[in-house]
Amino acid sequence: MGKSFQEIAENIQDRIRQVAYLMWESAGRQHGMAMEYWLAAESDVLKTMQAAAERLLPSEAKAKPEAEPPVAQPPAPPIVQPAAAAPALAAKPEAAKPEAAKPAPRKTGGRAKAKP
Repeated sequence: MGKSFQEIAENIQDRIRQVAYLMWESAGRQHGMAMEYWLAAESDVLKTMQAAAERLLPSEAKAKPEAEPPVAQPPAPPIVQPAAAAPALAAKPEAAKPEAAKPAPRKTGGRAKAKP
């Protein structure tokens, strides 16, 4: 049991690589499916390892608490209906428009023309 974490991770990765390759070969060596084969192999290898661990250490698997009772959640706050707020926004009087909306007086740029 003197293996380091890195060695164990490398062994798992090698096993996933082998299983993914076997899946790829058995499916007719389809190209463009590498990620799908890798993920399927990873899932299979990890499930197998989990099952083996549960068989080897059954006392630890049984010692885990089953399911804790759910914690009561506070009631959700009431939902404000957006339709109730919309008429109030749409019914703004025209007099309430800001002054900036009116056109500014035009300035003449220079001297005033003399009338003949």
